[in-house]
Amino acid sequence: MKIEVITVGPFAMNALIVFSPDSKRGFLVDPGDEVERILKRVEELAVKIEAIVFTHGHIDHVAYAEEARVRLGVPTYLHPEDWQMAAAAPQQAAMFGLPPCPVVKIDHELPGSGSFEVAGFSFDCHHTPGHSPGSVTMVCPEQKVALVGDLVFEGSVGRTDLPGCSPRALDESIQRVILPLSDDIVLYPGHGPTTTVGRERRSNPFLRALQ
Repeated sequence: MKIEVITVGPFAMNALIVFSPDSKRGFLVDPGDEVERILKRVEELAVKIEAIVFTHGHIDHVAYAEEARVRLGVPTYLHPEDWQMAAAAPQQAAMFGLPPCPVVKIDHELPGSGSFEVAGFSFDCHHTPGHSPGSVTMVCPEQKVALVGDLVFEGSVGRTDLPGCSPRALDESIQRVILPLSDDIVLYPGHGPTTTVGRERRSNPFLRALQ
């Protein structure tokens, strides 16, 4: 598995291209802005995108993703507890003074538990609310990778001062899903640099307080 991070939009959100360098099968994670740049990189990599997965439904992760869905002709996945939030992206864009955006069509529920197969990869899905009601963390232990959205960042954690947030739920999600992972699991967050479970366990003050 190879993962390319493309930081996009005014919120500096990390869109991901996840793919196999051998089969060239892959999927996108949170292509919420600068879709043209993301798809150009997909073309350069010669990756066949098979799905679009959203870690959660906040505007920076979904706003302009409908363009990617239409141009690629692939199914989209989002946890059902964030569908309503994603549908409100046009109103949120207006509130933030951003260009108009269409509502992204969500085709399938991203499971909050169990296995999720996509583009030849198998992930363990975990419902991790706190930053949003429908946040999901996807872990691939064999590849030592976790796609964490805005649950945890290098040295910090996701905001809990937005509608639908819960500090208690965020703490519980981190304790239940992140802290039991091995130290060498690489975390791919929705903002900022990649990190590892071990690094955050040792140096992230929010995680240290939960141990």
